[in-house]
Amino acid sequence: MRVNETYYPLKKVAAIFGGPELKEEITRLEESGVIPSQVKYRSGALYRKGFKESDLPLIGEKVGFFRKFSSPVSLCVFTTKGGVLKSTLALNLARTGALHGLKTCVVGLDIQGDVTTALGFDDGIEDSGDLNYILEKLNRTKGLSDVFSNSVRLNETIVSTDNENLFLIPETPELVALNDSLSNINRREFWLKEKVIDPLKQHFDLIIMDCSPNWNKLTTNALVACDALVSPLECKINNFRNFKVFSTFLEEFKAEMRMNFESIFVPTKYSLNRKLSQDILEWYRGNVEGCIAGAIRESVSGEEATAMNKSLIEHCPGKVVSDEMMSVLMEVHGRVEALIEQRDFESQNTDSYNYGTSTESQENVWR
Repeated sequence: MRVNETYYPLKKVAAIFGGPELKEEITRLEESGVIPSQVKYRSGALYRKGFKESDLPLIGEKVGFFRKFSSPVSLCVFTTKGGVLKSTLALNLARTGALHGLKTCVVGLDIQGDVTTALGFDDGIEDSGDLNYILEKLNRTKGLSDVFSNSVRLNETIVSTDNENLFLIPETPELVALNDSLSNINRREFWLKEKVIDPLKQHFDLIIMDCSPNWNKLTTNALVACDALVSPLECKINNFRNFKVFSTFLEEFKAEMRMNFESIFVPTKYSLNRKLSQDILEWYRGNVEGCIAGAIRESVSGEEATAMNKSLIEHCPGKVVSDEMMSVLMEVHGRVEALIEQRDFESQNTDSYNYGTSTESQENVWR
């Protein structure tokens, strides 16, 4: 049993995976032995019944809204403006996938390390008074720059999280040097795809790349390596202007590199109390190709969830902000699922689709 195991009552579990209507189905699965049974746990002075946190992926796999894809998927989370809930979106995608039984790996590509922090990898470092512990942990952490220099194998950079399905390749300070080094190799835009993402696809269902909010070599590598771009659209006037430039650069890049990845735009930080924010949201929905119908609002709950290394649906299931996030995640999942179906259809008809490197060479990189 885990130390300090967290427990979730039936009502909360149903809210995490879709709503109160799931309670009956979850109970039926529990009674038939398909999922683990609830256990008694102490809550203050009372004893209650609930599922262990470690049981959630087994439940999500059976009743959830974010089902496993028919083939591995790589998502690039990127936009050219910071502070727009980019890493928050990456965190929620990753944790939701893992909660539904998808073996998920987050690849940190932002030197600021926001997603690494959000997934709890740095927990305890700032508060630790033991300098030797801090230095030892930092020295032990390997990253993509070590893979590039052939100092370690790819699997040696992957670290676990509190969810058994969720893994992370953490950001390290050497990402700056890696970004510069990519300029000096052949096929520089394809290094991440060929040496990292394609090998990861042999072992993971979902790979999420969290990029810096600027165009650099790591970002262009991530765009080449992705099946779909997931890009936040802040519902504020500054980002409204920024998007015009960003969309132009994006189309030029896709044309130059002959890329045809899906672009999924997610409105973020909208406010119900500001007319301009609502107007911008409606403009995005009506004019931006690939914009989803859902949106993520600014909220204290969202900040709390990220600070606690949780997704919104885990932190406050059933609340309006959680339900809105769920709708966003469902739309993104549906778009990716449609993309895979189209890709598989084209593959069957042309028999020419492949990931660019052989399985044997990918395994050599991995081990």
